[in-house]
Amino acid sequence: MKKLIEKARKFSAKLPPFKFNLENSNSFLRGYSKEKKKGIGEEFWEFKNYIIGDPIKNIDWKKTVKRNEIIIKFKELETSKRVWIWMNKNLSMNYKHSSENETKMERASIIGIILIDIFIRAGENVGIIGSKLGLKNGKENFFHIVKALLECPQSAKDKRIKKGDFIILISDFLETPEKSISMITKISDNICQGLLIQILDNSELNFPFFGRNQFYDPLTGLHKLFNKSELIRKIYIKKMEAHNKKLELLCSKFGWKVIRNINSEGYNSFIKKLYYNF
Repeated sequence: MKKLIEKARKFSAKLPPFKFNLENSNSFLRGYSKEKKKGIGEEFWEFKNYIIGDPIKNIDWKKTVKRNEIIIKFKELETSKRVWIWMNKNLSMNYKHSSENETKMERASIIGIILIDIFIRAGENVGIIGSKLGLKNGKENFFHIVKALLECPQSAKDKRIKKGDFIILISDFLETPEKSISMITKISDNICQGLLIQILDNSELNFPFFGRNQFYDPLTGLHKLFNKSELIRKIYIKKMEAHNKKLELLCSKFGWKVIRNINSEGYNSFIKKLYYNF
C-alpha cells in the first residue's frame, strides 16, 4: 500500500483540490446555472439537463422551450459532494502484456488513490462502495479510505448511497456493456450520477500478437488457440471498438460518463480527461 500511495501522490500532490464544478460542468450537470426566482421570499434555484429518473414535476417548461432541451429546476445544492468509489478486483485486472507496464489492477489502484487525495483536499465526503467504512472527509482519514479501497468488496452495492451522490466505478469493463449497465442500476435503490473509469492494457486495444498464441479468458475460463493470431487482428479491433462505443452509448442514457485509460499511457492523460469533463 505504501508504494502505491507514494506513486499516486507524486501526481496528486501537483494537482489542485478537486471540487465538482457544477456551474461550468461538461458532465451530468451540463448547462447548470444559478438564477434567482423573483417573488415573495426570494429563493435561489439551480437548473440542469433532464436525465432519466428526474421528477417530471420539476421540469421548467419555459426554459425547456427556449433552449429546445428538457431543463430541470431544483433548489440550490449543498456545496460538498458525497462521492462513492468502487474498484473491480477480478482476475482480468491482473493482466499486463508488457513487463514495462503496470497491471490493470495497479493502474486502477493508483488512479483510485489520486481521486481520494484530490477529493479529500477539496473537502468532499468520500466513501468506498461496500466497505464497512462510512463516508469520511478530512486529511486524517486519507489512509483509512485508501485501505478500504484496496480491500474493496467485489460486490458493487451499497444501501447508504443516496440520490444526488456521485459514483465512480474503476474496472476494465470487458464484460458485455449490458452487464455493466446492470451493475450500475443495482448499486443503489436511488438514482445517482456517475463516472466509469475503464482501465485497459494497450494490447487489449491494438492486439499486437503474431503467430501461434493461446488466449485465456479469466471471466469465462475459456482457452482459445490461434496458429496465426495476426489473421484475426482486424476482426478483434473492430469488435473491441464496437464494445467500447456501446458502453459509452448505454452510459450516456443514464447521464454517466466514460473515461478510458491505457496502462501504457502516462497519468497526465487521465488527469486531463478528468478535469476537462468536470
